[in-house]
Amino acid sequence: MFNLTYEEIISRIKEEKNISEDEIKQMIKQKLVQLSDLISKEGAAHIVANELGVNILHVYKELKINRLLSGMNNVTILGKVVKVNDIVQFNKNGRGGKVASILLGDETGMVRAVFWDSNHIKEIEDKRILEGILLKIKNGYVRSNAGYKEIHLGNRGELEIILDGMSIVVKDEIVYDFERKKINELKAGDSNVGIIGTIVQVFDPRFYGACSKCGKKLEIINENMQCKEHGNVAEELVPVINVFVDDGTDNIRAVAFRNHVESLLGVKKDELLMIRENGEEFDKIRDNVLGKQMLLIGRINKNEYFDRNELMVQRVKEVEPEELINELEKNI
Repeated sequence: MFNLTYEEIISRIKEEKNISEDEIKQMIKQKLVQLSDLISKEGAAHIVANELGVNILHVYKELKINRLLSGMNNVTILGKVVKVNDIVQFNKNGRGGKVASILLGDETGMVRAVFWDSNHIKEIEDKRILEGILLKIKNGYVRSNAGYKEIHLGNRGELEIILDGMSIVVKDEIVYDFERKKINELKAGDSNVGIIGTIVQVFDPRFYGACSKCGKKLEIINENMQCKEHGNVAEELVPVINVFVDDGTDNIRAVAFRNHVESLLGVKKDELLMIRENGEEFDKIRDNVLGKQMLLIGRINKNEYFDRNELMVQRVKEVEPEELINELEKNI
């Protein structure tokens, strides 16, 4: 079963039953009272949807890519083929086979589509599925892989190449899975959690030496900085930044590495390397970042020394004004 948010369940009921949001919330409130608050409001919303005959566990209509949720079945999406990946041979438990995948995009984002059926894979082998064509996927099912959403197609799935001349402008953003939380709800061990908050403090960036081949941190071996796997290698300086984020419920230290530092600060690593010895230059970058609203996604680690939770950043996105307005309306 996939995890629909409270707002998404209400949205599904509104779409199918043409009931106002206030009426739906009142029905959910009554159900909570009826059950003596023994369930969550999300659970009550599921019950109300079921009583109204709204099937929120299966989706049969065409969806935009950013509306995909892990656990959905019978999904139909339409998008442009952005990339066709190499077909992979595998052997598992003595049985061999092939798996193919493509990157499909629409105006809301991009998603990896995975083909397991030999008929679908043959469409790629025969060069009928190429970059730039429009493709409709029917009866797919949605899974999460390392936090990213994927749509899979088995032998019940269908492919349809669209030739009617329509065009799609693809939003260059991978669609991924994460659970939205307030900072005061975060717990050590949480993974793929996202917070929306304001950057209230930015510390000077630091750099550490990493292996230019595998990216792992160099260590002192035989009195020299070396990579455990590759020995003496060229050193790559990797940036690390610490910031504090506040969402009104609490604040948390967030730690970002590599390209996530660039995304958070809005500058390239080369620029950071040039100004790392010049504090005044970095102050200009810091002033530009302070006060920005960001969506930060990652995992929560417990810093035992300071006895506090910290967010290890895995994705960064500056929040659009519309998202902030929606967030304020929810809180109100």
